[in-house]
Amino acid sequence: MKVYFPETLGELLQAHRREPEALVYAGGTFILSQRSGRFVELPTTIISLQDVEELRRVSRTERYLELGSMVPIRQIIRLGENNVPRALHDALRHIGPPAVTGLATLGGNLAVSGRIMTGVPVLTLFDARVELRRQGGSRWLPVGRIHRADGSLDLQPNEIITRIRVPLYPWTTEVFRRFGSELAPDSSPLTFCGLARASNRIVEELRIIGSAGQPRMLRNKSMEAELVGRRLPLSERDVRSAIEAYGAPDEDLSPIQSDRFRRLVQWFLLNIR
Repeated sequence: MKVYFPETLGELLQAHRREPEALVYAGGTFILSQRSGRFVELPTTIISLQDVEELRRVSRTERYLELGSMVPIRQIIRLGENNVPRALHDALRHIGPPAVTGLATLGGNLAVSGRIMTGVPVLTLFDARVELRRQGGSRWLPVGRIHRADGSLDLQPNEIITRIRVPLYPWTTEVFRRFGSELAPDSSPLTFCGLARASNRIVEELRIIGSAGQPRMLRNKSMEAELVGRRLPLSERDVRSAIEAYGAPDEDLSPIQSDRFRRLVQWFLLNIR
């Protein structure tokens, strides 16, 4: 087995170009959770990110919170709700106990192929973007597009997630709820996030998203736009129409997940402030 420990971003990108089939290893919490026995089976070539300090930087301006892909989840939580949007802060606290969040990284949470983990729908709703770097180039991609329709990662050869940029919009209502776990399909996992901004009891912006860990997330932008401009509290008719806008129960959801999602939509809309 060969294990590379690059110390700079340049060394990392060079190593990944030379070893395109290598496993890029961050916190390793998802990989460890997938082991079938006592030991973990790993590829013969690994590139560890643990020594790349450029991937551990955190910065904040009036408009953005910028997080290196290797910043541990627990460190982001410790920044507090004054620096991290409340719904995102709640989502990160639900990822796992301190033993997990001390190792897990936000970049790793986004980079799981074939499965939508907790951070993806929440960051999607915040219009967060990820920086993807490879030797000789870089690009920014919305978090909601990092997974293709089949769940695979939309990464070009040798690309690595290096930064996550979260816009800091002034939301008046932020809600996050999670049931079950994406790692346990039998637990009927469901992630729900709702964001709203109101002024003078008028809805100025509204966003709702749900995810059961499947590649396709639940969102209806037409319904969101329909409720913009409505007076609070929303009428029963508006709330009922919003729920009906999602149509028949989604084929990717179990009856429990579908019912829970609709109840959460109703509860959120009735509690916008």
